[in-house]
Amino acid sequence: MSTPKLLFLFLFGCIIAGAQPLQDRWFYACRYLDSEQDVADLAALVKTASASGLNGMLLSCNVEYHSTWPEEKRERLQAVKRICDEQHVELIPIIWTIGYGTMLNRNPNLCAAMPIIGVPYQVQGRKAVIVKQSIPPIPNGDFEVHEGNDFSMTGWIDQPGVVSFADTQVKHGGACSLRLENFTANPYGHGRICLETALKPHWKYRFSCYVKTEGYVDNPRDSIKLQFYDKKGNMRSCIWPAIAPTQDWTRLSMVFSSDDLSEGYLYAGVWDGKNGKVWIDDLTLEVAGVNEVIRRPGAPFVVRNAQNGQIYEEGKDFEAIPPLTAFEEVQAEQEWENANDSTKSLVLNLTANSAIREGDSLLVDYYHPVRIGRQRSTCMSEPILYEMFRESAKEIANALHPKKWFLSMDEIRAGGTCAACEARHTDMAHILADCISRQRQIIKEVCPEANIYIWSDMLDPAHNAHDNYYSCKGTFAGVWNLIPKDLVIACWYNGDISMPFFANLGFRTLGAAYYDEDSLDGSRKWLHICRQTPHCNGIMYTSWQNKYQLLPDFGKMVNVVDN
Repeated sequence: MSTPKLLFLFLFGCIIAGAQPLQDRWFYACRYLDSEQDVADLAALVKTASASGLNGMLLSCNVEYHSTWPEEKRERLQAVKRICDEQHVELIPIIWTIGYGTMLNRNPNLCAAMPIIGVPYQVQGRKAVIVKQSIPPIPNGDFEVHEGNDFSMTGWIDQPGVVSFADTQVKHGGACSLRLENFTANPYGHGRICLETALKPHWKYRFSCYVKTEGYVDNPRDSIKLQFYDKKGNMRSCIWPAIAPTQDWTRLSMVFSSDDLSEGYLYAGVWDGKNGKVWIDDLTLEVAGVNEVIRRPGAPFVVRNAQNGQIYEEGKDFEAIPPLTAFEEVQAEQEWENANDSTKSLVLNLTANSAIREGDSLLVDYYHPVRIGRQRSTCMSEPILYEMFRESAKEIANALHPKKWFLSMDEIRAGGTCAACEARHTDMAHILADCISRQRQIIKEVCPEANIYIWSDMLDPAHNAHDNYYSCKGTFAGVWNLIPKDLVIACWYNGDISMPFFANLGFRTLGAAYYDEDSLDGSRKWLHICRQTPHCNGIMYTSWQNKYQLLPDFGKMVNVVDN
């Protein structure tokens, strides 16, 4: 064959190769395989995806717990695997979500923890019980003092007379409550109260209020919240309990640690409200009891004499404190009415030969789990976690034989505060990078040829990789320079910034598009960014709300070369 013809074929091949669709054309699905319906749902999605030119399913099903699954659940996973193989759709497991508590189902004591220091106890007989602590009430927390719609308190309320109103007809107690409505009159849908409060560092508190709703429909499920912020404006704790559109007075509670703060802001109310009415009344702040005690090497439990500082020995001076077996959900009144009462707090039972004497005053130091919304993060500094990961990786490899693995290392909102983390004398960037590197190595041990993907947000300085991230101690800045370069970064925020950022660092990328919109306009922008980004592996249809109506059109879109 002549040289000109060979050159023509080479150039033609290059043009054709450059015109190929992106290599990874995935969709995301979350099903926990608890029923045959889950298998049927996934089978339908896989067949639709395959017919539309997609070639991968990122499956969230808590497969890291495969070793604890009943046999019927394992069989369902194999049924899904067979369907994927038949349809030529690769099954990619997403695993080890540190931010949302991986392995806490097996051991809740691996939860990221905050120190609670100096809780007073008093010896009575052969027991030491908590000494109830009183603190000043929230000024005007019952909303009794007001002039028209203006309330007198230390803090502020959103838009009096427009969004917030004094209501003397509907109230939980006393003569008045705070009514919130007309949320669209606020550009953010806000209807909130903010209270400035003094705190004692390293104590645990419970912030509570009574809430009533009427016609509160078509609002986000997490729009009614209780929150705690530091004075720099960083959120430290938050809950958004399930609230019915119309619901009578219900007490909501948020338990939080003050960490090293002596003051902060407490919020209660509505975020992103659309319609309906919400009433709030009888705000309280109290010192919480001792419960949900984390027991692990990096979360020591210490009992000391309040007068001379003598430290007592667990098992010798007082009976052993059992490890945490489950989390208490402290949201509503009926779940935990008496947070300060000794019957709701840990009691120390003294041993026969205890050095603790009758009448002694004690101080207890312990660690309490950190909770942000519905999240509890896993501590990345306990060695046993990586033993669990190693066992998990072997199970996943045997069950699925995946060539692609996905690390769900997103939204890690707690860490760096327990003794195990502090003993490392480093920052969150190095703790996270070490965790990711060890996860990668564990996967490579069972699958040397594995391609490993990971969410971008905790690695991205334009997203969550910075300091003052929720209750984390120490910065995430610089983590992008510490992780293995063979990871594929799945970008899901500000693609026009994050995709080139990681590409310029030498990483391969994947664009996580869609997010439950009513059209594919946003996905088209993502597709354009993906095609313009060097070393981009692909794009994914990412639905958090099980909205797959646009999946066929997405598949066709990403398979058209000139779009």
